[in-house]
Amino acid sequence: MRISRIEIENFRNFRHLDVAIAAHAVIVGENKIGKSNLLYALRLLLDPSLPDSARQLKGEDFWDGLPRPLTKDDVIKISLEFADFEDDDRFLAVLGEFLISCEPMVARLSYVFGPSSVEDDEPLKESDYDFFIYGGDKPESRISSEFRRRLPMDLLPALRDAEGDLANWRRSPLRPLLDEVSTLIDRSALEAIAQNISDATEAVTETAEIGELAEKIKNRMSDMVGEANALETTLGFSPTEPDRLLRALRLFIDDGKRGVGDASLGSANILYLALKWLELEQLVEKGKRDHTFLAIEEPEAHLHPHLQRLVYRDFLRRREHQEGSDATKEVRPATSVLMTTHSPHIVSVSPLNSIVLLRKAADGESSEAVSAANLELEDSEREDIERYLDVTRGEMLFAKGVLLVEGEAEMYVIPALAKLRGQDFDELGITVCSVAGTNFAPYVKLLGPNGLNIPFTVITDFDPKEDGKNLGEKRILDLLPFLESEEKLNGKKRAELLAMARRAGLFINEYTFEVDLFRCGRERSMCRTLVELGESQAARDRAEAWRKAPEKMDAVRFLSDIEQIGKGRFAQRLASNMTKNKCPEYIKEAIDYVVTLCS
Repeated sequence: MRISRIEIENFRNFRHLDVAIAAHAVIVGENKIGKSNLLYALRLLLDPSLPDSARQLKGEDFWDGLPRPLTKDDVIKISLEFADFEDDDRFLAVLGEFLISCEPMVARLSYVFGPSSVEDDEPLKESDYDFFIYGGDKPESRISSEFRRRLPMDLLPALRDAEGDLANWRRSPLRPLLDEVSTLIDRSALEAIAQNISDATEAVTETAEIGELAEKIKNRMSDMVGEANALETTLGFSPTEPDRLLRALRLFIDDGKRGVGDASLGSANILYLALKWLELEQLVEKGKRDHTFLAIEEPEAHLHPHLQRLVYRDFLRRREHQEGSDATKEVRPATSVLMTTHSPHIVSVSPLNSIVLLRKAADGESSEAVSAANLELEDSEREDIERYLDVTRGEMLFAKGVLLVEGEAEMYVIPALAKLRGQDFDELGITVCSVAGTNFAPYVKLLGPNGLNIPFTVITDFDPKEDGKNLGEKRILDLLPFLESEEKLNGKKRAELLAMARRAGLFINEYTFEVDLFRCGRERSMCRTLVELGESQAARDRAEAWRKAPEKMDAVRFLSDIEQIGKGRFAQRLASNMTKNKCPEYIKEAIDYVVTLCS
């Protein structure tokens, strides 16, 4: 069972959000884009800890873009759709009466906040507004709090005090686990343990020194507030009543030498998450709820990158290339995780279909969402992208614009070329991503109009062949159907299709990246780099000769000398040696294409 769709209208920064959701959701986006508002919208429907007074929204909760004063037609509506529950009687019992589709089975739950009953000519007052929650497509089919008890949402807020919650018995996730264990322990055995503790306590407290200290404490309190107001205190190890004995148990670390309060913030968070997960599983196993939607805000708090990846890879799903072939045999968990994050490390281990991207809508006043939940990819393509995100740590999903390139050389040099043109990629939110080859198709599908719809461009080499043909043009023509409709492509000649590819953001050079870079007037910095890093005197001599007579550069020999150094190493040094604004035309066009779309 899972949430399959979220739709929000007129709530805070959402004019109209409509997004598909997979088994889990990893919600990314820039600051103030509405990630916390999205989780709060879900809480209005699912969080049993939220009182009705919090569900009674205010005028400021309406989308700012609505004309003021509000009219009786202006309402906030939040709807959740649920899927994949037809094989479980528990979920059918809870969701069956709220169906909006039978094949496949889909149920819907909706929250509405608006004026209850006013005349057309009456001005609206805050007291005129009320909320109601209903199931299916019939507003009269109201739901009770029982629904939220069976399918609740639990929220772990950002910067939560894990250490404080673990130390507080009422808030600790250890409490329900110990309460459950206490029911399994034989009563007589527990009483015997309590008596042993009582005997040990008496043996210590009966020593003269401890008795004297206890008397001092008692007398000092009596001096302060009088005997009538002084508390009766004793010194001991823990309560000795059997019913209270287990509550005195505390978690320790380092072989029992230190308490949780002495642990780092990161360690306390890991412990808290582990206990919370066990608590949620136990609640389902004992039939106290059927499923949990666990919302976590900024889960990266206090965890270094390796721990972020380990913890949330375990929470979300282990990928096949990370854990072996058995990783794909996923068992549907009793907990769905919905998290907001700024961490590329968490994104890097998230299932691709769990990614939800929040960004500014076209109106510039509201936020919209896109997801990869229904992205059509071959299994091999999905694995390629997930493996790629695992290595690059998912930076492309946080970018406002992406330049897809073939390798390391472009990844190091193109940002430097852009900066020399006065275009700082970090300031613009643009990322250069190497696909480590020429298989651009999976990434075009992911970033394209049918995927996450992130502005992007492809930069690839012409790659001439000895027979006069080339590999590059076919490469970009094969990508064009992912960006343009079949209707637009039909009947077009090759030259027309190549022109369309350029307009769609697919750019190709005249030879290869390094050769085109040399021929645009950058022979001095490139030859200087060859001299600095050249593997042999012959290679250094050739570089000096080409610097003096660039028209005599032998492209094949030039590329071979760079290969001897290593394209990545050469590009890194070249980026440091470039000082003048000289750039191949196709790279200029590609940069300007993405910058324009990001502006």
